[in-house]
Parts: sequence; C-alpha cells; structure tokens
Amino acid sequence: MSREKAQILIVDDEPSSIQLLCALLESTAELSIAVTAEKALDIAQTQLPDLILLDIELPDGSGFDVCQQLRSEAATSHIPVIFLTGFTDIMFEAKAFDVGAVDFISKPASPFRVIMRVNAHLKDELKMSGDHIRQIARGVMASSQVD
Repeated sequence: MSREKAQILIVDDEPSSIQLLCALLESTAELSIAVTAEKALDIAQTQLPDLILLDIELPDGSGFDVCQQLRSEAATSHIPVIFLTGFTDIMFEAKAFDVGAVDFISKPASPFRVIMRVNAHLKDELKMSGDHIRQIARGVMASSQVD
C-alpha cells in the first residue's frame, strides 16, 4: 500500500515550533508529533516516516541519541533526519552530521528554508525508494527468466 502524502515525524517539545511546522507542512504531508525522545523512537519504529524533523534538546534525552539509535536499527536507519534546533554553534551542527543527520536548520528558521529543505530531502527519499524498487524488480525478472 502506498501513501498519498509523505509522512513526517516532528520531534520537539516547544509548542510554538510544533504549531509553525504543522502550519507549514500539513497540506503536503501526514504529520506525527512527539515531544519526547522515547515517543519519537516509538513512532519512528512503528510508522516508519519518510522524514524526521528533530530538536536537539528533549525533556527525556538528546536528539543526538535519538538519531544514533535510529541509525543503529535496520528498520529506521534509512529515514532522513533534519535537525531543527535553537542551537547555532557549529559544533552542534558538526555533531548532528556526525550522528547521521542529513541536514541542520537553526531556529528561528524561515518558513521558506524549512519547506525547501524538507521538499529536497523528501524528493531524495522518494528517488532512493524508487531506485530500490526498480533494483528488486530487475532481480526478480532476471531470476524468473528461463532460457
């Protein structure tokens, strides 16, 4: 079964950030929201979203730890993670990429920047999924051919 809209998991404990992201993305994506690291991991593992927008500071842990755990599990290792955080220091950005993020956006982020980056990574994810499906189909077709 394919989805009509991309599925995005927003992980943030700041109500104003959640409201802004929902307003920006609700017309183009199905949205799930988590305000804790534990809930984020649960949703990611059960729903397998197409993209995760992740804050660094969460009430019960670090977004860095969440990203590392997602990368360590086969079912979630492919999900692109964009850190969207109030931290602007280059060391936080470097660590985000080090733990497996595909992008880093500092708050307050312009709505245009958020939409551009989300769309870019969703297109990359869709292309990789399509490439993977085509690769599987070629393998099945090759193995079913009889000389």
